[in-house]
Amino acid sequence: MIDAGHEGVMVKGLDAPYAAGSRGFAWLKIKPVHTLDLVVLACDWGSGRRTGWLSNLHLGARDPDTGEFVMLGKTFKGMTDAILKWQTETFPKYEVERTKWTVRLRPEIVVEIAFNEVQTSPKYPGGLALRHARVKAYRPDKGPEEADTMETIRAIHEGRIRPKS
Repeated sequence: MIDAGHEGVMVKGLDAPYAAGSRGFAWLKIKPVHTLDLVVLACDWGSGRRTGWLSNLHLGARDPDTGEFVMLGKTFKGMTDAILKWQTETFPKYEVERTKWTVRLRPEIVVEIAFNEVQTSPKYPGGLALRHARVKAYRPDKGPEEADTMETIRAIHEGRIRPKS
């Protein structure tokens, strides 16, 4: 289906009724999933249930030409309470600047991120952003020099790299 230009497939339970123009809860859209190892550039303080915890990650990919990190977006999805607790305890050790809402970090922490696609975005410096990004796991076995690069992000955006099946 992807080769035909579709973003994924729809599946539904055999016993679920068909209703034109409506998916209902028994229907699921299944899209390809990519993963990348990115660097945490900053983290925002949470709100609501996450008040008091560092929650929303600012994610960056390495620019192989400059060695700098380019922001690709933010995510607060995929985090358990244990991850939120760990972030809140650990991230201040990497702090370089703090505002009321955000703690900026030395770019040293690598996190594995799952996402569905890369889209063009004027909001971020690299002109690209991740869609539906979520935390899979932190990667203490990797340093920032091993993070995925902007070239990889561009290749995914251009369709030169396909999701792993």
